[in-house]
Amino acid sequence: MMHLDKKQKVGDSSDKEEVLFNTDTLSKIISYLPSLDLLNVALTSKRFGQSNINDGSSLIEKSTHIAIQDIATEEQLATLPYYNGENSLAIYHYLQFMRGPLTFDQLVGAAEYVGGDKSCAHHINDAQGTWGTAFSNCILRTGKHYVTFEVRNSLYMCSVLAGVMRPGQADQEAHLNPLCGGFFEHFSQRSGNEAYNNNNKVHCCMYTAHNGERCISDWTRTGLPMSETWDGSESMDSGDKIGMLLDLDEGTLSVYKNGQRLGVMKSGLAGSYCWVVSIHMGVQVTIKRGTIPS
Repeated sequence: MMHLDKKQKVGDSSDKEEVLFNTDTLSKIISYLPSLDLLNVALTSKRFGQSNINDGSSLIEKSTHIAIQDIATEEQLATLPYYNGENSLAIYHYLQFMRGPLTFDQLVGAAEYVGGDKSCAHHINDAQGTWGTAFSNCILRTGKHYVTFEVRNSLYMCSVLAGVMRPGQADQEAHLNPLCGGFFEHFSQRSGNEAYNNNNKVHCCMYTAHNGERCISDWTRTGLPMSETWDGSESMDSGDKIGMLLDLDEGTLSVYKNGQRLGVMKSGLAGSYCWVVSIHMGVQVTIKRGTIPS
C-alpha cells in the first residue's frame, strides 16, 4: 500500500483550503446562512474573520458583499442602506429582513397576536379605553417599501390607525397610540438611528381609517398631534386593505385602498422608519409585504 508523506498531506490540505477559503466559494455558502450565524462565524473564526470585518478587508466581509449582489433582486438592492461604518454583514442582516415575511415584532398596550401569528394582531376586547399598538423591527432607511394592512372585526373604523414611526423599543405602559406624547414617554428610539433622522420632525405619520385624515406627530413637542385632510382622503370599511408605499428616496408616504392609489398622504419625510398600527375596540389587523400596484 502506498503511503503519503507529510509533504503530500500538507499539499493536499493547502489545496483544500485554497478551494474553501476563497470569495466565490464562501459567497455561495453565506447565501444559505442566517445573518446571526454568519456574524458568529466572523467573530469566532480567525481564518474567516482575518483582518478587521469593519474595514472591508476580511475574507468574510468580501464574500458577504458578493453574496448580497448574487441573491438580492434589483428592487431589494435599491432598499439596502449603505452608510459610513456599516459593513456587509450588517447589510446582509438587513437584506434578510427584506426577503422574509413582515411581522409585528413588538406589541404594547391592549394588543396580542392571533393564534401565535406575528403578522396578525388584535385588540383585547375587555381592555376598554386602552389602545393596542403593534410595530415592526424592520428598519426602513432607503428605497421603496409597500405593505398592506387588512382590517377585520371592526364596526368602527375610527379604531384603526396605520402608518410609520421611528423605530425603537416601547414598554407595556405605552397604552396610548404613538401619535400621543404619552406614548413617547414610554418609548426609546433605537440606539444608533438618531443620525439617520436628518433633523426631520415627523416622528409618526398615520392614516385614520374612518375619515381618511392624516395625523402627524413630533415627539419632541407637547400638545395634540396635527390631524388634517389631504388630497385623496377617503375612509375605509371593515375588510378593506389599506396599502401604503413609503418611498424614502422621494420622502413620501402614499396610501392605497384595495390596490387603488388614493395619493400622496405626506411628503418631506426623511430618516429611518418602521411600520406601525394602533387598534381599539376588538379590531384585528394583518400586515403583509407586497409589490407596488400598477
